[in-house]
Amino acid sequence: MNHIKQTTFLLFTLLLIGLTTSAQELTCKDFKIGTFYIPASDEMQKYTMTSKDSVSVITTERDLNINRYVVIRENNNQIEWKNGIGNGEPTYAIIEWIDDCTYRLTHDASKGELDENIKWINENNGIVISKTKIEGKCMSYKATMTTNDGQQIAQDGIICLE
Repeated sequence: MNHIKQTTFLLFTLLLIGLTTSAQELTCKDFKIGTFYIPASDEMQKYTMTSKDSVSVITTERDLNINRYVVIRENNNQIEWKNGIGNGEPTYAIIEWIDDCTYRLTHDASKGELDENIKWINENNGIVISKTKIEGKCMSYKATMTTNDGQQIAQDGIICLE
C-alpha cells in the first residue's frame, strides 16, 4: 500500500514539474496562432521618432475607454478588437512572418475601407514587430515603422496569451 502512495506522489510531482516547466518555456511560436490580448497602458502612448541625427519622444493621450485589445491570429491574418471580441468594428491585418520572432503587419484593405492614417501605414510598408523578451505568458515587443522618407517611428508594447 505504501508503494502505491509513493508511486502516486512521484507521478503527481512529475506532472507538476512538467506543467511548470512547459508554462515557463514559451517561445515566439506560441504567439503566432491563437487568441491574445494587448493591455492598454500609458506606456503604449509613447513613440520614439528618429530622423537622421534627431531623436524625439512623442506621447499621445490614451483613450481611457480602452482597457485592452483582443487579437486573434490565424495563419497570416490578424483580427483586433478594442475591449473584447464583438465590441465595435474590428481591425483586420495581414501578417508577413519574417522569422519566428519578427513579422510585418499591414492592414487588410479587402476587409473594408481604410482611413487615411491606416493607408499611410500601408504605403510605408507597414509595421515591423520584433520580440524583445518573453516573461510568463507575455511577449514584449518593439513595433517599428520606417517611412518612405527614412524617418523611423518605434513603440514598445506587450502581448499576452489569453
